[in-house]
Amino acid sequence: MAKTDWTITGSGGQAIVDEGGSKRCRLSGSKLMLWTGRSDLANSEVVASLLMGVDTNTRGGLVLRSDPTALNCYRLRVYGPRTYYVQKVVNGAITTLATIVSAQSYYSYIRTRFRVDEYQLSVEEWVGGVWVLVTAIEDTEQSLSQGRAGIYGESASTSYAVTFDEVAISERV
Repeated sequence: MAKTDWTITGSGGQAIVDEGGSKRCRLSGSKLMLWTGRSDLANSEVVASLLMGVDTNTRGGLVLRSDPTALNCYRLRVYGPRTYYVQKVVNGAITTLATIVSAQSYYSYIRTRFRVDEYQLSVEEWVGGVWVLVTAIEDTEQSLSQGRAGIYGESASTSYAVTFDEVAISERV
């Protein structure tokens, strides 16, 4: 996806960096990138390689069923020592639906899939050539029925950044 395929908002920076021969997206400060292809995704998924266990100054992750500002969305937040937080954001209020510690190595890129099917949210990791389920939870309130998909980063300052690689968004049919 090209930079023109995204709506990029928030303070901080967005850069493409060459790391280990791969071009990666790095977000610093408080940055949100939403795919412009569809604003009405209901059952969908975001897949990205995320750098795990960097430090406690950075956090970020994947977003589903988001409004243009991510004040209403589902998000998979990666923070600290390989910990996933599945969260629902409604009018800016964050509710953590699940907290899971990944079994994968610190300081490694883990291909992660965050998916929503009707009222079920799931997190999977690509391990040994197959998708492995990390968690599946239900949100039966259905207060978030459709929206945009993308990635976000938050850091204590612009000196810290969240790095993503191989981002893909698709509709689940």
